[in-house]
Amino acid sequence: MLLISALQKYGELATSQLALSSVVLLVVYLLIDYMFGVKPAQAEPRFLPSRIPYFGHLINIICKGVNYYEELVAKHGRLPYSLAMPGGRLYVLNLPEHVISMQKAYRELSFWSVEASFTKSLAGISDYSDEILRTNAEGQQGIPSLVVDGMKATHAAMTGPNLSEMIERGLHRAASELEQLSIKTDPSGDLATYCLWEWTQHVFSLATSSAVYGPGNPYEDLNVEKGLYQFEDSTMLFLTGLPLRIFVRKGYAAREVIVAAFKKFFAEKSDSKASQLVKNRADVLRRYAIPEADIARFETANGFGILLNLLPTAYWTIWHVFSDRALLHAVREEAKAAFGPDASLRSEASLNAFQSLPLLTSVMSEALRYNTTGAAVRRVTKDHLLNGQLLLKKGSYCLVPNKGAHFDSNQWGSEAHLFQADRFLKTENRVNGASFRGFGGGVNLCPGKSFATRLIVTTVAAMALQLDIEPCTPSGALDHPGHDESSMAIVVARPAMRYRVRLVPRGGK
Repeated sequence: MLLISALQKYGELATSQLALSSVVLLVVYLLIDYMFGVKPAQAEPRFLPSRIPYFGHLINIICKGVNYYEELVAKHGRLPYSLAMPGGRLYVLNLPEHVISMQKAYRELSFWSVEASFTKSLAGISDYSDEILRTNAEGQQGIPSLVVDGMKATHAAMTGPNLSEMIERGLHRAASELEQLSIKTDPSGDLATYCLWEWTQHVFSLATSSAVYGPGNPYEDLNVEKGLYQFEDSTMLFLTGLPLRIFVRKGYAAREVIVAAFKKFFAEKSDSKASQLVKNRADVLRRYAIPEADIARFETANGFGILLNLLPTAYWTIWHVFSDRALLHAVREEAKAAFGPDASLRSEASLNAFQSLPLLTSVMSEALRYNTTGAAVRRVTKDHLLNGQLLLKKGSYCLVPNKGAHFDSNQWGSEAHLFQADRFLKTENRVNGASFRGFGGGVNLCPGKSFATRLIVTTVAAMALQLDIEPCTPSGALDHPGHDESSMAIVVARPAMRYRVRLVPRGGK
């Protein structure tokens, strides 16, 4: 009897505990659902399922990056879709017609708002400057906007004589680096070897930054140049809100090296000798009463836009040209005609050579298409009906994966997966402009497009005339280095394999 009584009491206790546990689990579930759950509206793009509720898509994005979106397209098709995220949703657009509509609704689907929200975390500007920056970041008419005025000033500085002056400065600085190659040797007296990626980074970093910042260029200091790359590698950690000095020590230290260099740059009034781009941006910031210390931090963050996508674009242009003998020959013939007898980047002909380099310009554009990564991101600033049909809810984010656009066979043809040097020369079957994301689009078209294109194409043309590249690889060839897509700060993949080469002057060839 005692045993039966004990079992009864145990059963009652177990039942009570089970009931209590069930209630606790229900409360926890309801709390999680309240905090992280998404209630789809009927007009929203379809929500794709996830094996792990609430966090599954986020985990996959963190682990797989932009390749996750390609997996979803392969499984669910290219129509717009929604991903439930903790506390919100992410809309993904793949079709050109939706991308065009997104670009037209630039206030409701705002890149400027995204840019403004990240600047404090990335650059470390003060709360005071952050509040000014965020005020009307989406650019509503009739209300002052630092973001919009800054963008207008940037575009105004990148045209006409201002652009020509920047290109001339950049080409001359690149010439200085190319002229050093014939006199650099290793201890045995042979020509020195270089990591092709690091050399390309260095040459085009100096050429670009000299064009922008003039004689006081902070990036002439190798610590500042390398600091930008270390800063780039920590981008995502900067945006997490974690204490930087504890969790992002290397990236934080690198950023502060750049900040200190720009504080010195502005304190010494070096901006007065810089390009109109720097002058215009500084003028706008001062007009909005931004402190000088924060102006240096804004310029530190500008390094992302000025340099970080240009460098891998230059690398892939070089690689595609020099790894293909037939293409290299064709580029050299085109460059000979463009430059005339003097292949120097200091020559008068170099300033106008770009206009006579259509094949190489196509190669650069195809390099941008073929080696793309990343995505265009927009913040939904108010409820918006995309194409009058799809509801995008305020506070959510809208995303366009670049790979999906660049490898869409419906737009680029059955050989979209292949690199075709002359693809952008073809006049038949032109693709929808929204399918090429190399420089963005709409009001967010990169203001440095003309500068970057002319600098890269002209410099690579001069390289083709002046140099042979001899790979120091087991195969003896310029092997495809693969893609490093780990950086969240850029939309062009870096090379995964970093091999060395000899850069051999061609003399009179």
